[in-house]
Amino acid sequence: MTRITGLAIGVLFLAASAGFATPPGPGQHFDCSNGGDSSCAADDTGCVSATSTRLKCSSGLGKAFAKAIASVIKCHAKQAQMRFKGASEQGAGSSEENCEDNPGNSAKGKLDATIAKLSGICDQDQLDGAATEEAVLFGPSALGLDAQNGNVFCDSASAALIGDDDAGFVPNSPENLKCALTVGKMLSRLVSSAIKCHDKMNKSFFKGGDFDEEICEETDPVSHRGALDKYNQQRDKLVGLGICPSCLDSSSINALGADVLSQVDGANASVYPCAP
Repeated sequence: MTRITGLAIGVLFLAASAGFATPPGPGQHFDCSNGGDSSCAADDTGCVSATSTRLKCSSGLGKAFAKAIASVIKCHAKQAQMRFKGASEQGAGSSEENCEDNPGNSAKGKLDATIAKLSGICDQDQLDGAATEEAVLFGPSALGLDAQNGNVFCDSASAALIGDDDAGFVPNSPENLKCALTVGKMLSRLVSSAIKCHDKMNKSFFKGGDFDEEICEETDPVSHRGALDKYNQQRDKLVGLGICPSCLDSSSINALGADVLSQVDGANASVYPCAP
């Protein structure tokens, strides 16, 4: 009887202990600053969706931004390839603007269309956050995608600017072009993966489940399948080819990845705003 009683007490103690470990719940900050004491995402801004409708809206917005960013990176890649093949700044720039920003079937046009479709289920603060983030990504600031193009097409050896409103230089050789294009793709995948991790985190917290966002977004010591793990594996393969300019050496590629993750984490509140 004593052993059974002791076992029962032990089970109850474990259950009680488990009850104290809870992730932030609906309406609470991802970093546990106003609730929750496990799975705290210290570097992620924003709050867990307060309702299932807000969750659906935020999930849709995150996916839309991931697609838009990937599309713009592709637009910039085509522009750089056109310039490398001899197209003028004006000609390549015009093509890039049609791809990126013009109304209709452009990256921004598709993003606007998706946000418009989601507007029926999104609260105003979610739409405001999306508008703010869109203005940053497609605007002229240092955090805009056009300005950040110079981080990838960074080798000035050709002395030829990509031009138009897009930062960066025309690569000096076919090898350097291939390197820059590959880094662009790597960053695009990293952004998409990080946004997916945030979506998984929000959905898990909304249901009361723990989720290690850092392992998903950065490094998994067991599987080595975190988003940054994969990025680093691609980095090593690329650097091993010996085709990159000095501005895209291993440490520079590391810095680009860290900057991208920092931006995604910082912009998280635009997609997962705290309910007013």
